[in-house]
Amino acid sequence: MSFRTRLQGFVESRQKIQIWYGMGCHNTVTGRVLSVDHDHIDVESYSHESDGQIHIRRILVPLHLILHIDITSAEVEETDDDSTVTMENERTSSPSLTVIDLPEPPRGYAVRVLSQLNSSYSNRFSRISSGPGGVYFAVDGSVWFVDHGGQLTEYARIRGNTTISGLRFDRKSILYVTTIQGTVYKIDPNKSGRVLAQLDGSLTGGGTFLSDIVLGPSDEVYVSNFPSNTGGIFKIDRMGEYEVLIGGAGQGTQGLLLDVDGFLWGLEHATGSVVKRTLDGREVARIAVAEPESFNFADGFDGNLAIDSLGRLYVTAGRAGCVFRVSRDGRVDTFLSRLLNPTGIAFGPDGTLFVLEAGRSRVLRIVALDKADRTASATALS
Repeated sequence: MSFRTRLQGFVESRQKIQIWYGMGCHNTVTGRVLSVDHDHIDVESYSHESDGQIHIRRILVPLHLILHIDITSAEVEETDDDSTVTMENERTSSPSLTVIDLPEPPRGYAVRVLSQLNSSYSNRFSRISSGPGGVYFAVDGSVWFVDHGGQLTEYARIRGNTTISGLRFDRKSILYVTTIQGTVYKIDPNKSGRVLAQLDGSLTGGGTFLSDIVLGPSDEVYVSNFPSNTGGIFKIDRMGEYEVLIGGAGQGTQGLLLDVDGFLWGLEHATGSVVKRTLDGREVARIAVAEPESFNFADGFDGNLAIDSLGRLYVTAGRAGCVFRVSRDGRVDTFLSRLLNPTGIAFGPDGTLFVLEAGRSRVLRIVALDKADRTASATALS
């Protein structure tokens, strides 16, 4: 369903919605959509003022500035069994308001949409990372924040014509960001940023196409690179000096992960395998997750990794539209399917799993219905 078609559904149903819009900063308007044309939507807005009256006004919102829509009268409920999530609407007669393309949840889990994003940016959303107060993802050169209620805010923006490919918070809430073009930034909680390093991808045997970033135990940083069928992993110290940890033909790496035992995992896209390494680059183990054709070779955002406290790995496969799960003994199963280009996956501190589905411009929230299973994931790394 296109973004404009979805808005037209709100016109027909008179559904109350909240719209987030703007550039750089954001504004919100709550009301009902009266009409949709080629460039704007006409919203009948209303608010409770200090005089106790409800004030009504008309607002024209440009379509290209709409960032997020919240269906204010809808609620997704989690059941106590293994059934799928249901959506309750104020007006159930309108099929356009019902989410019908949610992936089938694994047994014992429920899936809901945490945040529906602007479809104009479809397939441009990269990665996702747990951070202070919610989850963070990137689109082009901006980092966005989604809180636990699904509200969307722009967190930071990188100047210039850049594309963010990886992001990760440290324990001091400092955000580390990589761009495809080769720059690694540090952004403090006050949104003051500086360049940590400018990486030359040719040192790994190919061009520069940075893909993901993780933080080591001694404030070192690991960054993956994967142009064509070459690439590898860089290691950067706290002063910004860097070296090639691994590199060369066949070493192109997409997603990265550091587990609680101090091993570095990477998705090797030439073989479709996750590779476990020591922090000095020595290979310890490798597990074939899927055929290489399951991953988007031209998309550096694919092959994202997450891990739960039971040591199970979760791997996004954009072309296959799946999230695979790898057990500690190396068994691979399909955890989620029927996705459209998932590019990010991360655990929240309470064990909730979040998936960034770039093809449908949304963030999914996957919750274990068994509270003991939620607790099992509570110490997972993002």
